[in-house]
Amino acid sequence: MWTRLSIFSTFLFLLSALSLSAQDPQLSQNLANPLLNSPAFAGLQDQNKVYLTHRNQWPNQSANYQYSAAALEVSLGKINSGIGLLFSSDKQFSSLQTNSISLQYAYHANLNENTLLSMGIQGSGVFRSLDYSQLTYGDQLGQFLVNGTLGNTFDPTALSFVNRVSYMDISAGLVLNHSNYWLGASVHHLNRPNQSLIRSSDDLIAPKYALMAGLSLPISEGKNLKPALYVKNQGAFSQLDLGTYLQVDPLVIGLWYRGLPLNKGTSESSTSRESLIGLVGYQNNRYSFGYSYDFTVSGLGLGSGGAHELSFSYVLNWDFGQRKSFQRYRQSFACPKF
Repeated sequence: MWTRLSIFSTFLFLLSALSLSAQDPQLSQNLANPLLNSPAFAGLQDQNKVYLTHRNQWPNQSANYQYSAAALEVSLGKINSGIGLLFSSDKQFSSLQTNSISLQYAYHANLNENTLLSMGIQGSGVFRSLDYSQLTYGDQLGQFLVNGTLGNTFDPTALSFVNRVSYMDISAGLVLNHSNYWLGASVHHLNRPNQSLIRSSDDLIAPKYALMAGLSLPISEGKNLKPALYVKNQGAFSQLDLGTYLQVDPLVIGLWYRGLPLNKGTSESSTSRESLIGLVGYQNNRYSFGYSYDFTVSGLGLGSGGAHELSFSYVLNWDFGQRKSFQRYRQSFACPKF
């Protein structure tokens, strides 16, 4: 009986989630796959690259948040451009799933030999679905308490749902890249798409605004300190993430804090205090691998199981005619990794 009560409680939480404007998935290794942050990063490193990301959040909770992404980045140096292709899958409660495919284009304007401005745009096709076979309704629970079987549901709530919905999503971004620092700004969900799975109901996704910045501070040969910050606002939620990476070739270690309050008097719920994040990684000229763990500091506590995140990238031996004169100095840019 308690199992059925637990399932029913999960369903109530799911209904609440469907009635709110969704927040985008939170990633701890924001710089491991920069294409997930902004389309302006496409081709910026003058490399053709494959990225893989997987995140398992709160494994000890019934919510079962799983996020996976794969990306392909192609540099078109002869026309100062880059393109990106992204695939992602976001699963919640083992029944609510969102899949997307995105195409990015970025143009890179050379301001001087040390500075580059990249402007990018992204179009996405998003497919959201809900598996009702895994849900238990109130009248089914009543039948179970009477005769020990769930039976069919006659709950009118079940009839108000649709199995799936699809929509277009538009994003854009800018990145200023220098030999010692980088600055970025992006806006996602420009067209405020409707993601509702309830008939005759709107669930518009609020635009997400983001600011990013980072420094590359040489310590000695093969050693660099790379502090960075990431500010996000989506609807009523604002969040500041601060962290730093220490690169001692070929190893990388990092420490981040997600969810610092942006101003006095800001409530706990609107700042999304979340996690202290530790990262270890390995990188060379061909590939990189990273693992991070989130130590939960919100009300969920350590009992949530935190979050595990894996990242991998690999440089492809493709050559689409990168300009050698440009390639000479682009490699020294502070464009983010990890």
